[in-house]
Amino acid sequence: MSSIFFWREWSGLYRRFWFLLLSLFIFSFALAWYYYLTQPAGIISWERIQEQKVIETTVHSFNTGPFRLSVPAESYAIFEYYQGSDLHHNATASYIFLGILIFIAMVLLTTFTTLQGFWYFAAMSLFILFGVSLRLDVVKLFGAGGIVVPAVVLLLFSGVSFYFKSLRPQTGFFPRLLIFVALAVVIYLLILNFSTIEFPILHIAVTSYTAALVLTIVFIIMIAHELMAAFFYIASQAGSNRLRHFLIISAIYLVNIIITALYLIGYLNWDFFYINFMLLISVSAILGLWGFRQRENLYENIFSFTPFGAIFYISLATIAFITLAQLAGNGNDAPLKVIKDLSIFAHAAFGIVFLIYVFSNFLVMMGENLNPSKFLYRPNRMPYLTFRLGGIIVTLAFVFVTYWRDYIYHSFAGFYNYAADLYILQDNERFGTTFYDRSRKSAFGTHRANYALGMLKASRLDFEEAENHFDLANIKEPSDFSLVNKGNLRLWHRDYFKAIDIFKASEKKRLFPELSVNLGFAYSQVHNLDSAIYYLSQAKNNTTTRASAEANFIALAATELVPIKTDSVIKAFDSKSDMVVANALASATLFNQKLEVDVQPLKNKNLNLYSATLLNNYIIRNAKELDTTFTTQAWRIASDSTNFAFSEALKASLAYAYYHQQNIYKAQEVLAELAFLSQSYQGKYNYILGLWALEQENPLIAHEYFIHSAGADYKDARFYNAIALTEARRLGLAMVAWDSVATYGDEPQRQIADRIRQILTLTPTEALQLKDAEKYQYARYVIPINDTTYFSRLTNTFDNANYKAQALLDMAKRQFRADRIVTAIKYYNQTTGLELTDKRLFDEIRHFELVMLASRGEVQSLAKQINKGVEFGREKALHKVLYTALINQVSGDSLNAEKNYRYLSRMNPYFEDGIIASANYFIATNPESSVAYDILAEAIQVNKNSPRLLRAYISEAMRQGFEGYAASATETLQQVEAETR
Repeated sequence: MSSIFFWREWSGLYRRFWFLLLSLFIFSFALAWYYYLTQPAGIISWERIQEQKVIETTVHSFNTGPFRLSVPAESYAIFEYYQGSDLHHNATASYIFLGILIFIAMVLLTTFTTLQGFWYFAAMSLFILFGVSLRLDVVKLFGAGGIVVPAVVLLLFSGVSFYFKSLRPQTGFFPRLLIFVALAVVIYLLILNFSTIEFPILHIAVTSYTAALVLTIVFIIMIAHELMAAFFYIASQAGSNRLRHFLIISAIYLVNIIITALYLIGYLNWDFFYINFMLLISVSAILGLWGFRQRENLYENIFSFTPFGAIFYISLATIAFITLAQLAGNGNDAPLKVIKDLSIFAHAAFGIVFLIYVFSNFLVMMGENLNPSKFLYRPNRMPYLTFRLGGIIVTLAFVFVTYWRDYIYHSFAGFYNYAADLYILQDNERFGTTFYDRSRKSAFGTHRANYALGMLKASRLDFEEAENHFDLANIKEPSDFSLVNKGNLRLWHRDYFKAIDIFKASEKKRLFPELSVNLGFAYSQVHNLDSAIYYLSQAKNNTTTRASAEANFIALAATELVPIKTDSVIKAFDSKSDMVVANALASATLFNQKLEVDVQPLKNKNLNLYSATLLNNYIIRNAKELDTTFTTQAWRIASDSTNFAFSEALKASLAYAYYHQQNIYKAQEVLAELAFLSQSYQGKYNYILGLWALEQENPLIAHEYFIHSAGADYKDARFYNAIALTEARRLGLAMVAWDSVATYGDEPQRQIADRIRQILTLTPTEALQLKDAEKYQYARYVIPINDTTYFSRLTNTFDNANYKAQALLDMAKRQFRADRIVTAIKYYNQTTGLELTDKRLFDEIRHFELVMLASRGEVQSLAKQINKGVEFGREKALHKVLYTALINQVSGDSLNAEKNYRYLSRMNPYFEDGIIASANYFIATNPESSVAYDILAEAIQVNKNSPRLLRAYISEAMRQGFEGYAASATETLQQVEAETR
């Protein structure tokens, strides 16, 4: 065991230092394998690209005359796919590489100071050559260029080395090492703080590339025979048939390594398991430590194995593997190909020559079953130096057969890649692109340079060149990122069929989760549901892509109107992803399904696309149930400047919540402001405002909104504008609007337009011959408010009680709004006794009775009727507040009365009874105050064509002494009354 763990025999200080070097080697070894197995993840990462689809849902519906209108709202479904990020330099790998390289250089320099005579000068010459290769002049220390900085640094290290060698030879190894390391640290700090260029340390990491690559190749050649030597040792330990055992093991190894070499040369292209060069180097490097010890007799005139030989070997091994780590960590595949090919060639070459070396020197001994392992490096015929020279010659033969210039060009390409990275880091895209282009020209079909150029070209929207570079990146060793990004170029053009073709071609090379997501997304965009679901199901099985696949599945169901059971699906997924839950909310809202899932939409104050979509969809789904506490917090989040990108959509959605809280002032204010500020969505916002105004029974204001919406050519704005004008009884304008619908509307709308135009142009005599549905429309839209005789004649011809009651209720409301209370009561009383089957109509009649009682101040009768079981839904919440305020006022509860009246005054300008009652209350309780005037003035700013509000405002303006305002309002009232039929 002592021969294996040879360091146990060392002195304590050297043993501890050995463990330090061994730890650095193990770290470099592990880092090299990690980056090798994960490349190019060190320089490229997956980015998630989201594409939102609007899912139009209905918040609520309402009736206006014979029409059933729906108020739409927009939920959002998020589709997501993957793309490789821009290539970025792995600075961490470079800093680690440079730090270990310089430390090992100091260790080797310290070791060189222990050498004697010629070997000292030879070693120092190599160190100076290493120092020159670092090109320290590029760091511009203190602004100095040329040879000044590298000359000073090399003189400093050489001088200290000579001092220890000649003047202070008694100085121990470790004090020497500490001084050299201290010098290196001082130079590092000077460069870091006084260099006049950006990223000076990375510049040195780049310039150290050449020396590190050369040392790595030297190390590979140094260990190329170690596996064959290990086979020799193993066979020599056998009790018999040593030669046979050696030949069998060697033959198996050599056949495989030669097949791999021929594959790299291009002579073979079998579906075969080829030897992995990293595994080969790793095993050889580990075996080489003990092999180098066995060769001590060959270099003992330079230094002994204990401890300097071991230190020298582990230092070279560490440099080799930290170089491999840096190359793999930065995905620098051009020089990696050089190392890969040379390692295979060298192992094949030295394996063949080693076999000759063994046969020449030890064939007789092995044939006689003697153990020749002790004499492996003490040959009696073929010298070891000849074996080395032969191995190098055969290695070069492999290289020259392959086309040796490729390895020179690939080595240069690796340097160009790092130079390009530095320019990109300095935002010099022009030079960066130039060096990437040099790299890809020097090393055809390499991934790194072509991928970088592909991304740079795509960022400039040069998609044709980008696709060309991705094609080149995919020739030899494509990455998942380059395979996906080529197809993504077509996704960005919305050329989904071509994208699918590219993705399918990539699938033939290998299928990975991100590709499955992109295929699922692409198929979903061409409505191929089966294929989309197939690939999304595959992606769902991977933890990395699971959330994307689940979100895409639900988004697909919502956009394609596939009626899935959203609640069951989300429970099966068991996902906490905001994106998945947001899509589930949109789906459940669309299909009007229950959804029992724990949602915390306000947890994120700083929103991203996922959390913003979740909040938006939650608001739309629950717009009719949200309380003021929630809307206040949500409004604060939406108004935060950090969430500016999502502010408009969230505020628009919150407007629905305000509306259903009966805060019509706030709801209209929000959408009106957004309509003013937005260039893209003016049509949508005006459309919603028009629908709300229609529901609030102010069709003239609705008409104004629909005109703006129709100007933006939004949805059914023309159709709804015709309805609004008809509801406003502006029959001349209505006929023009219906003509437009008949010309530009869809088939159902054209049919409605034809029917309405026919009704509006009938004579009273012709109207008597209509069916009940058409009679009702004629009564609602054509009969003037003053023609009570003909109205009574027409209603007496109704057969359907529901139509008759609706017509009577409509006329009662018209008379009531015209302040003809007695006539309104007359028509209301005619609804009594009719056998109604429409519960909604029955409830409307009961509520209208309460409105009339409240307006006449009959509070006791009002309370009595309420106690008969009248139901107040959310849409009647303000009526309930009004009735409560009246009862508070009569009962002397002034505190609650004032509170309720103030609430009514700031909620809904279309709720005329509440506005007028509030104004009257404050006139009665505080006649000197301007509160009542302010309430009425604000109301008529919105509800500007209400005769009742105008009369109340004129009266209060006169009382306050604002004769000018009163006169202006009087003119407006006269105009409104003249237009009222």
